[in-house]
Amino acid sequence: MIRERKHHDPIDGSFNDVLQTIAGQDVSDLHISAKPFVKWVGGKRSALPHLTEQAKVGFTGYYCEPFVGGGALFFEIQPENAHLSDINFTLIATYSAVRDTVDDVVRHLKRHKKNHNKEYYGRVRARLNTETDRAKIAAIFIYLNKTCFNGLYRVNKSGGFNVPIGSYENPSILDEDNLRACSASLKDTVIEQKDFTQLKPKKNTFYYLDPPYHTTYSQYNGAGFGKEEHEKLADFCNEINKVGSYFLLSNSDTPLIRFLYSKYTIEVIQASRSVSCKAHQRGKENELIIKNY
Repeated sequence: MIRERKHHDPIDGSFNDVLQTIAGQDVSDLHISAKPFVKWVGGKRSALPHLTEQAKVGFTGYYCEPFVGGGALFFEIQPENAHLSDINFTLIATYSAVRDTVDDVVRHLKRHKKNHNKEYYGRVRARLNTETDRAKIAAIFIYLNKTCFNGLYRVNKSGGFNVPIGSYENPSILDEDNLRACSASLKDTVIEQKDFTQLKPKKNTFYYLDPPYHTTYSQYNGAGFGKEEHEKLADFCNEINKVGSYFLLSNSDTPLIRFLYSKYTIEVIQASRSVSCKAHQRGKENELIIKNY
């Protein structure tokens, strides 16, 4: 079930009256306003209204997102029963810490915000792969994400995060209200570090798939995501279709992707791209929305 946004008329009365009115409402009916707490290459902000409508049409009892990234669609529709996964260990550790220990994550982020400068950034970046405490990993990850060049997540072949500091005068390192809203939205969500090939398609499930796009950016981990991975993902979608569940997939508009999903519904939309440091390489590009319903 998707939690619908509810609009309420203004409440007349004192502050205490308002609190009592809110307290009398069923909290499960309230849609928590939350947005992604990290920037992510290929994030779905520009396409979100369209994806939300498509998700509502195809949604069944359980929500599964195997390439969670920034989680824009998840935080927008806030499904009550959900499974989020990704191959990126640091990202998943961060999601888990935000869900389970948000107070600690906020406390560590406040320290990073206070001490932020170029030298401090370098020291913190070097700690990302050696830290073992989940809350500290999450705070480091969010701090680097908010202060590195373009919010990019890039690793070398050894898995080391190697993005330089960005040129921000006043980066928004900590949005405490949103982080706590995200924690509440994730409360009952299953979060696991898994490759999509480790998942077995199930009945009565809606899958949203937002993989590293074909022929574009794929440096989220040292292994990359090439032609073979896209072919395996198409096989995964075929299995979803066989068990009678629904999938919604975002990807590049390339001949390979059109071929792999030729038997499904394909729609072309325009989405913003802003990864490059060169202005002429930014702008809107065609991408595909693919579904089996």
